[in-house]
Amino acid sequence: MSLPRFLVSPEALDGATTELSGAELRHLRVRRLRAGSGLILTDGTGRERHGVVVDVDHRHAVIRLTAAAVRPDASGSRLILAQALLKGGKLDFVIEKATELGVADVRLFTCERSVHRVPPERLARWERVALSAAKQCQRSSVPSITGPTEYAVALQVPALLRLMFWEGARTNPLPSLRERQPTASSVLAIVGPEGGFTAAEAHQAADAGVHLVGLGGRILRAETAALVAVTLCQYLWGDLAAASA
Repeated sequence: MSLPRFLVSPEALDGATTELSGAELRHLRVRRLRAGSGLILTDGTGRERHGVVVDVDHRHAVIRLTAAAVRPDASGSRLILAQALLKGGKLDFVIEKATELGVADVRLFTCERSVHRVPPERLARWERVALSAAKQCQRSSVPSITGPTEYAVALQVPALLRLMFWEGARTNPLPSLRERQPTASSVLAIVGPEGGFTAAEAHQAADAGVHLVGLGGRILRAETAALVAVTLCQYLWGDLAAASA
């Protein structure tokens, strides 16, 4: 059974001991860890250390740090998902699964057919969703969740390869792009809202140097399209490509 994981500040990994409090202490108590239990502490950026619980009470848990380690869970290609705002809890699902699939950043944006306003507390919720998913899938890094920005800003997110997944695309199939661009240190995957992108938005993306690519003949739900896009990018340029070699 894998060891439970807890998020700490970067400086907490530098000493011989550290403490957990607040939400991470509650997590530890829910997991019923006690003195002698093993765990992993991560700073959310790729660094982690193993540790052993020394003492637990209602105020804090004292952790003795042991061997240092960095998990090789980062993809060879930094994958950024630019996702249009979605209705209801669909973004919770997309962020959770994108985290499990190794996305490095999620950039949220608005466009013509998207939701245009979200309560301020939703961003904090999405950050918690990403953190929980990173722990569950044993990632040592947690994707950043930023936005929402305007559509034009999302088109300019820097990446070596920038892709828009649009049901109206009839050219630039992904295999041919893979032949022309066999490696990519960074990939931006842009996915639209319920109802998809408008033709004008697709033309705007093409004018900005973004490749328009399709996902086959079926019309997918927005949340399904996001996961298919991420999986294809990881397979063609990321760590799923290495796993399938």
